[in-house]
Order: sequence, then structure tokens, then C-alpha cells
Amino acid sequence: MTSDLMEEQRREWRALYDQIRPLLQQFGEEDDGGEWKDYLLLDENLGLWHHRIETSNLEIVRPAVVRSLQKLLIGYPNWEIVIAVGNPGKKKIWPAMGLVISEDEVVDGLQRQYFPKEFQSIEYEGSRPQGSRFSDILYTDPGPF
Repeated sequence: MTSDLMEEQRREWRALYDQIRPLLQQFGEEDDGGEWKDYLLLDENLGLWHHRIETSNLEIVRPAVVRSLQKLLIGYPNWEIVIAVGNPGKKKIWPAMGLVISEDEVVDGLQRQYFPKEFQSIEYEGSRPQGSRFSDILYTDPGPF
């Protein structure tokens, strides 16, 4: 990456992080580095063009929240927000699953059969199923859950 591109990535990473964090705080309690709470927004810039949220709180994947996150990406066509969904600490372990949000689509890799009934019918406007394009191979393992 050229130094100009690296600087652009760092600047945009910070600008998006500073918008994503307060938005998520409206819907749950952030992990403080110790006890698991509602979600974890990774606060380390790895030089990639995405932000990662890990959660077991299904409120975070409600369509209104996903739509709000998607609106933050308007004007950032290179960026994605990845939401890795898991069920830590529960007796029934969920497989790896999640969403990849960009300004113009949502790649939906949720396996709703593991969700409580009220979350099984969630749909996202402008979404497509994970695996419907070859490039989705990047998202086949969205997290440690």
C-alpha cells in the first residue's frame, strides 16, 4: 500500500470507528476487555478495509441496526462492517455465522434455525445469501464462535 493510500485507510478507519461505536452503544453494552457483554467492536486497525463487531446479542442484527450501520458506509465504497454472531457460554454451540455490510448490500450468512423464533424471520433489504458469489469465500469463517 502506498503511503497516501495507507493514510487514507487510517483516516477513514478512525472516522468510521468514531461513528460505529456510539451507534452500537444505543443497542447494548460494549465489552470492556474483561467480562463478555453485548458486543465487541474491535478497536485495532489491522490495515484492512473493514470494521469487525462480535456479538451474541441478536438485537445487534435487527434490520434497523444493520440499516443504520449501512448508512454510515455511504461515501466509503471500499469499506465493510463484518458482524460475527455467536452464542458463547451457552450449552448449544452455534456454527460460525454473520453479516457483511457494505454501502450497497448485505451479505447474509446467518443461520436462523439456531435463533429464537422472534429472530428467525429477520430479512435485510438489499441482501443476498452468503456463498452466492465466489468472492464470498473470504467470509466463510466470520469468527471464533
